[in-house]
Amino acid sequence: MGRGSPGRSGGYAVVELTVVLALLAVILCIAVVGLVSLVDRSRQRATMADMRAVAKGIEAYAASRGFLPDDASGSAGLRAALGSLGGRPVPTSDRWRHPFRYRRDGAGNYTLASLGKDGIDGDDISVATRDDYFRDIVLVNGRFTAAPE
Repeated sequence: MGRGSPGRSGGYAVVELTVVLALLAVILCIAVVGLVSLVDRSRQRATMADMRAVAKGIEAYAASRGFLPDDASGSAGLRAALGSLGGRPVPTSDRWRHPFRYRRDGAGNYTLASLGKDGIDGDDISVATRDDYFRDIVLVNGRFTAAPE
């Protein structure tokens, strides 16, 4: 006489396998969402670091020449004006590959902005909305006026 219930083989039933696969799918979905969030957060932080570096370049340019770089040709013109920072080219786009927006006014003020993950000009980011990666990050005269921290 064999052990176990009569008429049942030693394998798993289709229902049991389906439940296990469904649980694995749910766990995988949760992990993917968390991973995407981590990637976007790292892109956000790297974009802010790049913006700080560009701001230092703009301020060094203004200190040596007495005026801000021209904003007529956008981020490409900014790269041409600043050259390289510490041996590497000036970043002209954020980590989502959207060009930075650079503007200056006649009073000696400048604004550098990243339009966020979607690349569309919209609402500015704040501490309360720091996990909304579609919001804009704005730096004015070397200080962030819209930032996640």
